[in-house]
Amino acid sequence: MIKAFFSYSTKDADFVREVASKVGRAFARIDYRSFAAGGDILGSIDDALKESAAFVLFLSKAALESPWVAHEIREARFQTAMGRIKNTLVVRLDQRISPEDLPDWLNRSKHITATAARPAAREIGGLIDDLVRQGQSPRFVGRATEIAALQDAYSAPGPGAEAQIACVTGLAGIGRKSALTKMVRESLDLERLVVTDVEPGDTIQALAMKLSAQVDPSEMPDESLKRTKEIAALGGQEALDLVLSKLREICGYREMPVLNDIGGLLDNDGDMAPFVLDLIESLDSYPEIVIALLTHRRPARQPFTARGMTQPTVVHLRPLDDADISRLVALAARARQMPLTAPTVKKITSAVRGYPPSVTYALELVEAYGPDLGASDRVLATVGAGLFTRYLKDNKFSALEMRILRVMNANSPLPLSVLRQVISASGGELEAALTRLIDVSLIVPTTGGWYAVSGPASDTIRDVFGQCTRADYTAVATGLDAFLAQSQDGTDFLALQRTLFRAFNNAGRDSTSRAYALVTDHVQLAEHYYHEQQYERAVQLASDVLETDPTLHQARMTLIRSQVRLSEYDDAQKHIAELKKRGQIRDAFFLLGFLERNRGDHRQALRHYQQALDHGRGGMAIHRDMADCHLRLHDLKQAEEHISIAEEKQPYNRYVVDLKIQIACKLGDEKTVRELLRRLADIDRRDMVSHRTSRVEYLFGHMDRAYEFAEQAVSQSENVRFEVLAHYAMCALRTSHIAEAREALDRLDQAFHRQRRDIRTGLRARLCIAEQDYETALDYTTKFVSPKRPVHLQIRRDALRGLLEHKALSAQRRAELKAELRWCDDQLAGQEEDFDLDALTDAD
Repeated sequence: MIKAFFSYSTKDADFVREVASKVGRAFARIDYRSFAAGGDILGSIDDALKESAAFVLFLSKAALESPWVAHEIREARFQTAMGRIKNTLVVRLDQRISPEDLPDWLNRSKHITATAARPAAREIGGLIDDLVRQGQSPRFVGRATEIAALQDAYSAPGPGAEAQIACVTGLAGIGRKSALTKMVRESLDLERLVVTDVEPGDTIQALAMKLSAQVDPSEMPDESLKRTKEIAALGGQEALDLVLSKLREICGYREMPVLNDIGGLLDNDGDMAPFVLDLIESLDSYPEIVIALLTHRRPARQPFTARGMTQPTVVHLRPLDDADISRLVALAARARQMPLTAPTVKKITSAVRGYPPSVTYALELVEAYGPDLGASDRVLATVGAGLFTRYLKDNKFSALEMRILRVMNANSPLPLSVLRQVISASGGELEAALTRLIDVSLIVPTTGGWYAVSGPASDTIRDVFGQCTRADYTAVATGLDAFLAQSQDGTDFLALQRTLFRAFNNAGRDSTSRAYALVTDHVQLAEHYYHEQQYERAVQLASDVLETDPTLHQARMTLIRSQVRLSEYDDAQKHIAELKKRGQIRDAFFLLGFLERNRGDHRQALRHYQQALDHGRGGMAIHRDMADCHLRLHDLKQAEEHISIAEEKQPYNRYVVDLKIQIACKLGDEKTVRELLRRLADIDRRDMVSHRTSRVEYLFGHMDRAYEFAEQAVSQSENVRFEVLAHYAMCALRTSHIAEAREALDRLDQAFHRQRRDIRTGLRARLCIAEQDYETALDYTTKFVSPKRPVHLQIRRDALRGLLEHKALSAQRRAELKAELRWCDDQLAGQEEDFDLDALTDAD
């Protein structure tokens, strides 16, 4: 629980109480001077200040004349020096007070002038939120080299933007913000970072909107929407000027603006977005602006040299070495009062693999299981960031906490009042649950005073706790729309208006006028629908985006992949050709490989993948896909080589582990398969683990067990995937659960009517054969897009056999069918094949 101490004159008490009522932080407590008369008042004040992390002085003439306030200022100075008070804010209620009236240490603190309660409450809320973020990462070890490099970057001699900007690179969660925060506080005397995300499809106008909402929020949602639309209509130079103005304001508050790349700052080749280059180029004229960039990769130098610019200093944060991780483990364990032996510290250090957030998760597991079992190879088997999945699965979150995470993961940020309405929990229960989720760094307060899921946790939360339902989206849309219709909180409404747009879209409802979407919201929704196998919606959204801006690479990539999944190969190839025209050669070859792999031509797919590698495409995905192609071609040696490369790059990627299981199945190595299934259970969703277990039992011939696990997979799925439902239908047919198979096929046709036509047709034919309706089965086999594939020939052969063995036929028809049966047998040459549902996984 964060505590803030308010120092004020009793003459200003009404105003201060109004401010406190509007701060609205469920995880904070405001200490007033409400000490019992006749008691040790000074001692009570001192105790309250000793427990406070924030000190807020409401400065007026009356406050300066108050002996109580004077004492509180002196004690706050002492507690600040002792490191207990972290943040200080002076709220000026009277502009006539001069700096000479205050001690020097308070003049160095942040000052705001407020005559209304709401702006003061916003600022105090931000100060408390900053303390929460500090508390979520309280320990800092190592990084001396990186911090020194940052200090050098911002102390470059001479004029120019070189001393105004640096780029910090590294994996999400590796400590980029923590290292930068430590440097700016200790070396630049700045108070905090103001982070603005740069998303796919963002423009200079979008950046201006975001900064304006953060720095100068509107009093009313309607005002916010009006201003957002005005900024959207600005020309490029006008929008750039506004961005620079807002950056100057942030720096004027002794804060550092930070642009955080989540897909819109650098493209796949590392080239910086042109509007960001324009911004950096303009910094020479604004020496008071000091800014940083956060990226996952090193920016390419060429775009800077092409403009005659010097590339900003790049400081890369690598995983911490074992010595630093051991120190972090020891410090964190001491804070928890957990006695750990040296061997246990060593095991945890080895499991963490240099990834600082995993220290918390590892200690949670050790605490849950006890030091001996918790530090065992089984519990800490999932290394690095993969520990987070294990932590979420094994930690005993309440049903309420899981529901909060599921709803907020799909709808961030949200106000507390809307969350309370959607969750339908009492205020006390909700605030207690929210406080715990903040304490374990899964929920973070935003600069606007709302609540959001921590960015690096989002994908794993979705995998462990599942998707938001349409009913949840509807509840969020209804509640947030009502909130924006009447809110007067005066804060970052743009973020909420974007959340509202996404909620309406996911609920399948038309948006109201209070919703607003940036281009990036359409891009991200298209990506979301792709991964949910709603390919038609993904195609529509991505196509709309490209009509607005044909240069948006991520939207075109999503469109191509969705068209391939819908077997719209000609349309996909046209867009791949457009990628080549735009010089995005390696992505074009990669997508050609993806297209041919989905079409079943794995040899041609491998040729394209190799061309992509030759043109510089790297990463886990291409080697995983090449391993998959070699597996389908029964080249297990090459499959093992490529999956090993993929595993080196992402050892805890669930698709990599899943493909290793498939390879081990082909090798007949059941022991390794079972070991890998246990590993998969640590990092994948329950339904997909059940599905893979069912596939393993199916491939090893244990049909009854295969059916049991397939049934589990379907029942555990909130939005069942095609391959899960299709495999369940296959298992039902193989175990004579005919009614269940028919129901599964009806669901397949309803949910995936434009997808994988041959598989749906083949399963229908198999159902007819099981029902001894051989004529209808034979008719289905005439509808295959690829009728000569072995699996389709086998179905036709079995339909022919059924007719010949069980039906009365004319002599001529019997002769015709016998001739065709011989032809099928000749084509198959003893080869038996089943539907390869494992080739359908959406791992891209």
